[in-house]
Formats: sequence, structure tokens, C-alpha cells
Amino acid sequence: MLNGANITLKTLASQDNRRAIYDDDNFGCILEPMITGCVKNRPSSVFIWYLLFSALLLALPSGEAYAEGEPEKGLTFGRSDLIRPDQKADEAFLREAASKYPNREAASRAFASLGWTQLREGKGELALQSFYRAWLLNAKNYQAFWGYGAILAERGKLLDAIEQLETARELMDDDPKEILALLVDMGTVNSTYAAGLPKDKQLDRAQYFVRANQCFVESLEIDPGYAAAWRAWALSLYDQERYSEAAIKAQRAQELKAEPFPVNFWRDLKKNIAGEKQ
Repeated sequence: MLNGANITLKTLASQDNRRAIYDDDNFGCILEPMITGCVKNRPSSVFIWYLLFSALLLALPSGEAYAEGEPEKGLTFGRSDLIRPDQKADEAFLREAASKYPNREAASRAFASLGWTQLREGKGELALQSFYRAWLLNAKNYQAFWGYGAILAERGKLLDAIEQLETARELMDDDPKEILALLVDMGTVNSTYAAGLPKDKQLDRAQYFVRANQCFVESLEIDPGYAAAWRAWALSLYDQERYSEAAIKAQRAQELKAEPFPVNFWRDLKKNIAGEKQ
């Protein structure tokens, strides 16, 4: 992985145009909201994610306040080390939300948007609470899973983040802009996880790199002019040590005026390409 840095998610993109980029300081993934899976008021791509079925899963709060739009049994949003539901507090929150918003879906969207804003401002704990509340209000709001995934990825829980992103993809409507951004986020997180695996885990590395490549391909099949996808794919191919292919993707990203590549990216890329030819 470039500089071997951990992945970090930050809310940097516009409300309707999120993209995955790499931070020049530590080459961490920045999922900007479009949503992508990084973020401004609402996720768009930046950068967004998984359902837990293990013994660590927390039981969903139950009660009269949850009768409308109650999440499916067996599916939970939180995990014990990040979310600790308080049934009474949750029910009080839902009652208050019902008095301030026209419906639960509108309230859920508002809290997801707030979560992205807080994440962009570096207020991770507040963002986590906002995404949790967005999920309480509407268990099928993909923005909640996308945002939760961004937080998990930022904390180095990449496998968990991948699951959340996949859940967000399953729940997402067919909005091309949103799908593009999320696919780039999914590709970036899969690639970052693969790059961090030890060299003796070749099969696992290959599996997650393949998933990453599939995400980038799907994104570009939808929109061949999506600069963020070309850029993220180039960085992924660099990690895959496919330097000549990375150069082609990077050149296309530049032509489309993508975000600048990390410092020394081109220098190191050219050096590795020269090594391939020897």
C-alpha cells in the first residue's frame, strides 16, 4: 500500500458529489459524500455499512414506539464496542422526532445529513450517534449504513466497513450519482484491506483486489467520465503492483481533472515501471 497508511474517511465532498480520494499526507482513503462513501452534508461517494450476525450483535430495542417501520428481526445496525442502545432514550428520541418531522423517513434523512456534516468536521462520536438515530428512524436508509461504514473504516475496521457498504448498496435506489460514489468507496476500502494483508496471504489479497477492480469497472461502465473512479483505480493498481496499468488509469484521471495524486506518486510509479522492464 502507498506508504502503508491506514485508511481514513473524511467528509470533504459536496452534498451531492462525494468521491474517494487519497490524503496526500498519509495516503488514507477519503470518502467524500455524494454520498460518497467521503462527505459534506450528505454522503454521495466519499467516500458510507454492514450487518452483524455474530454473538456480539445487540438486540434491537422493542416497544410501542418502534411499531412503525420496525427493523427486520435479526438485523442490527450497532455492535457492542461502538453502539450501546438505551431503549428508554431511543424511545424518547423517536417521540421527539415524530413531533418535529412530517414522517420517519424525512427525519432519518435529516439525521444522516447531520452525521455526514459532523464526520466532515471531525466529530466522529457525534456522527456515529446521528447515523444510529437515522437508522432507528428508518432501518432501510442506506445513508446510515454508508456513514457507519465510513466511521468503521476510519477506525481501521475495514472488513466491517466493507459489509456496511455492501448493505448500503443493497438498499440504495438506482440514483447514478449515488451508485458511482458508493462503488468507488467500496473499491477503495476493498483495495486498502487487500494491500494491508501480509504477502503470505496471496489468495486473500487477490480476492479483495478482484472485488475492488470489479467495483471500479462497474462504476466506469455507468459513467466512463467519472474521474474519481479512474483515480481510485490507479491507486489500487499501484498497490496491486500493476504499474503500467496504473499509469494508464492515472493519465485518464488527469485528463478528466481528478483530484491531484499523492506527492511522489508519479515519481514512484515511473520508477516501478522502469523496474518492470528490466
